[in-house]
Parts: sequence; C-alpha cells; structure tokens
Amino acid sequence: MKWRKYGWMVPVIIIIVNACAIWIRWSALPDVLPAHFDPAGNASGSMNKTTLIFYPVISLLICLVTYGIYTLANNIFKLKPDEKGLRLCGLHVFATCLTLTVLSSAMVTLTMGACPLFMFAEPVLMLAGIITLIVCLIKAK
Repeated sequence: MKWRKYGWMVPVIIIIVNACAIWIRWSALPDVLPAHFDPAGNASGSMNKTTLIFYPVISLLICLVTYGIYTLANNIFKLKPDEKGLRLCGLHVFATCLTLTVLSSAMVTLTMGACPLFMFAEPVLMLAGIITLIVCLIKAK
C-alpha cells in the first residue's frame, strides 16, 4: 500500500542525488567535457560543462510527463484502480528506471568514462523499466 502511495518519491530522490553529484563535482570539471564514450572508454564527442545542469531537469520533466500521461489516461478512460495497484506500481518502476538512466548518463560524464559500468547500465535500465511496465499493465487487466 505504501509503495502505491509514496512510490513517486524514489524518482525524486534519484533526481536530487543527480543534482547533488553534479554540484559536488562542478568545480573540478573542465569547461569542455568528453561525452559519448565507446565501450573501451574512449571519448567520441564533447559537451559544455553547463549541459550537465539539464540532466536533473530532464529527469524531472520525464517524471512529470510520465505521471501526467498516467493521470490523463485515468481521467479520459475512467480507469478503476486495480486491486493490487499494479498499474501504479509499474508506473513507479518505469519512472524510477528512467531517472536512473539519466543519472547513469550523468555519472558517465562525471567520471569521464572511467567507469564503463554506467555506460552499460543505461540500456539495461531502460529495458527493465519498459518490461516491468508492460508486465504490470498486462497483469492489472
């Protein structure tokens, strides 16, 4: 029951962690950061340091859009809450995976590609969120 009611807090905490990680490392970062790393950890692109500011903002916008679409769909289709709260649980997991993906992308940039684990986490997190959402929606029906 509590997960259904407070599940939105997990993505918010991840967004705060993302903003804090950027803020803590900000002064140590060069003005131009390497971006788009290959599997070997070599940079294949670059971006300005100020671009990092948008990572938490993008996460927040993704969450707002995700929860907004859910609310809109509930209002338009007059969906009754499912007994186990699977639709909402799936939505919370999906939003969490999306914010973790953006956090992972920020960590790749903040570590200058030194930790390839973050690069491989992005597609895994996205896939896990999509699969979980689909399974929850199917089971909720």
